[in-house]
Amino acid sequence: MKIEARQKIRKWALPLVAAVCVTSLQSCDKDDDYDIRQAPRELVEAFNAQFPGVDGQWVEWEWNGRMNAYEADFWQDRYEKSAWFSKSYEWLMTETDYNPPFSEVPQAVIDAAETQNPDYRIEDIDYIETPQENYYNVEMERNDRDIYVDIYADGTLR
Repeated sequence: MKIEARQKIRKWALPLVAAVCVTSLQSCDKDDDYDIRQAPRELVEAFNAQFPGVDGQWVEWEWNGRMNAYEADFWQDRYEKSAWFSKSYEWLMTETDYNPPFSEVPQAVIDAAETQNPDYRIEDIDYIETPQENYYNVEMERNDRDIYVDIYADGTLR
C-alpha cells in the first residue's frame, strides 16, 4: 500500500509543482499595466489642480495595475516625478526622484540612513508625499543587496 501511495505522489508531484510555478509567475507579469494615450478629462483636471504650472503635454500616463491607480510621469523643477491618482481621480501620492549628490535632501535624512546602516551606501533617494504624511525613501546597497529605509525630514525613522 505504501509503495502505491509513493508512486501516485511521484506521478502527480511534478505536474503539480509545474502548475504552481506557472500560476505564480503569471501573477508577476505586467499585463495589468498599460499606457494611456488620452487621459480622461477629469484625471487631467485633477492633475492640473495638484500640479499647477506643469505642462500637461509632457505628462506620460499609464494605468498601474499593482497600485490600482493612474500614474503620471513628468518633470517639475528639474526633478523627475511620478504621481498616482485613484480611479475616482483623487491624488494618492507623489514620488520625487533625487539624484546624487543629494544636496537637496536634508542632512538629517542622510545622517540617519548612514547611521542606521553603516555598511551600506546610499544609492537613491525618493521623496514621498501623501495626503497623510511626507518622508524620504532611501535605497541603500551593499554588494548585490538593496535595502530601503523610510525617514522623515527631521531624521527619525518612519
